[in-house]
Amino acid sequence: MRPAIPALSAGRPRILTRGHASVGRRHLAVARILPHVPIAILVGAYAIRFSLLSVSVYDGYGTPAYDMSIPDQAIWLLSRFHAPFSTVMGRDVFGDHTSFIFGLLVPLFWVYPHTAALLVVQAMLVAAAAIPIYLYARHRVGSTVLATLLAAGYLLNPALQNGNLEQMHVECFEVLFISLALFGALERRGWVLAVATVGLVLCKEDVGLVVAPLALWVLWRRNRKWGLELLFVAAAWSVAASAIIYAFVGETNVHTGRIPFGGLTGTLRTIVSRPKQFFDYVRSGGRPWYVWQMVFSAGLVFLWAPEVAAIGIFTLTVNVVSSYPYDHQILYHYSMPLVPILTVGTVFAVGAMKTVRARRIATVAVTVCSLWACLLWGLAPFSEHTYAHWSPSSPQVHDIDIVLKALPPNAVVSAYYPYVAHIDHRTRIYMWPNPFRAEYWDTFKQEGQRLPFANQIQYLVLPTDLTGSDGQVFASIASQFKIIALAGDVAVYHKLGP
Repeated sequence: MRPAIPALSAGRPRILTRGHASVGRRHLAVARILPHVPIAILVGAYAIRFSLLSVSVYDGYGTPAYDMSIPDQAIWLLSRFHAPFSTVMGRDVFGDHTSFIFGLLVPLFWVYPHTAALLVVQAMLVAAAAIPIYLYARHRVGSTVLATLLAAGYLLNPALQNGNLEQMHVECFEVLFISLALFGALERRGWVLAVATVGLVLCKEDVGLVVAPLALWVLWRRNRKWGLELLFVAAAWSVAASAIIYAFVGETNVHTGRIPFGGLTGTLRTIVSRPKQFFDYVRSGGRPWYVWQMVFSAGLVFLWAPEVAAIGIFTLTVNVVSSYPYDHQILYHYSMPLVPILTVGTVFAVGAMKTVRARRIATVAVTVCSLWACLLWGLAPFSEHTYAHWSPSSPQVHDIDIVLKALPPNAVVSAYYPYVAHIDHRTRIYMWPNPFRAEYWDTFKQEGQRLPFANQIQYLVLPTDLTGSDGQVFASIASQFKIIALAGDVAVYHKLGP
C-alpha cells in the first residue's frame, strides 16, 4: 500500500511553475501600467483633437501665409539642401529667429513632404509636455489621481490650445523643453536639465528669459554649480544669437520695435521719471485682462508657493509691456511658454501644502478653474468658441483646389495670403502684394516700394474681387497677365511674353 501524500501546510511556500510565474509577471506589469492609462488617454486625446483640427483649418485655407509658410518653406528648402531663405518674408529664416531646432524636422520632409505633417508634429510635441509635468506631480503630491488632474490642467489651458491652432511656431518645441527643464531641475536630474537647456537654446534667441530665472532658482534651491552654468548659457546664448541674426540681416533683432517708449532705455527712463505714464500704459490695451486670463487658467493656487511660477516673470513682463498687441492676448503663440511654467508652479505649490486634504481641495480648485477657462476661452469640443474656418469639403475650398493645380511645380508665384501655405514648397513664393508693393518684407525698410525683382513673377493667384490698395496694385499690372484658370472667385494669372 502506497503511503498517503501529506497535505501542504498553510505556511509552507507554494512551488510555482514557469507558467504561473509568467502570469504573475503580466499581472504585475498591468498593475504598474494601469494607473497611468488616464494620462495617456488625455495626452493622446489632445494630440488627436488638435492634429485633426489644425489640419482641417489648413485644408480649409485658414492658415495665413506669414506664420505658416515661413517655417514650412524653410524646412522644405533645407530638406532639398537649399539655404532657408524665406521669400515669404524676405530674409533667411535664421535671421528672423534662431530656430535651429527646425532642423530636426528636415528628415520628416524626406519621407512625407506635406505641410500638414508639421501641424501633426506640433500637436504631438505640445501634448507630450504633459508627461514630465505628470511625472513630477506624482512625486511631488504623492497621488496618481491628483497628478493626472494637475497635468490635465496643462492640456486644458486655453492659451496653449489657441497657440497650438495659430499655424506652426517654434513654441511647440519650447513648451516641451521647458517642461523637461523644470522636471530636471526640480527632480535633481542633471542630464535631463542639460538636454532640455540645449533644446531650448536651439529654439529661439529669447529663451534666456526662461533659462536665466530658472538658473537663479537652481542656484538657490538645488545646485550652485548647475545654476552658475545655466546663467552662463543664458548670457552666452543671448550674445551669440544676436550675433547670428546680425550676420544674416545686419541687425541684432528685427523685432525691437515692439519695445515701447522708443526702446529699452526709453522704457526704463519712463518708469523712473514718469511712472504714472508707464502704469497708465500697462493698464491699457487689455493687458490686465490678459494677466487675469493667464493666472486664472492656471488655477491661482501657485500663489501659495510662487517661487517656481515666478520663473515665468520675465516672459510675462515682456508680453505685458510689449507694444505689439498679439503679445498680450491668449489667442497667440507668445503665451505658450508660460503655460508649462505656471502649471509646474501650481504642482509645486500643491505639494507645499501640509495635509492630504489641503492638496485634494487645491487640486479640485485647479481642475475647476482649468475646465471653466477652457469652456470660456479654449478650443475643446465643449468650449463655447470654435476656430472658424471653411470646411475642407466646402465649394470655396473646392474652387481653390482646382485653380492651384494650374501652377507649375517651381514657378515664381505671388499669391494672396490664404493660398500661400498650400503652394510654398518652391524656391520662390511671395505673399501678395509682394514684390509689386513691399509689405512685411525683409527688415521693414522697403515697405510700400516696388521690389527690384517684380518683373520676375511668372504667376499670380488672387481673388477676382480685390479692392482697396490690393486692387490698385493689381490694376497697375493687370495688362501684363492673362487668366489661365478660374473657379468661383479665384484665378491664376500667367505673365504675358518673356
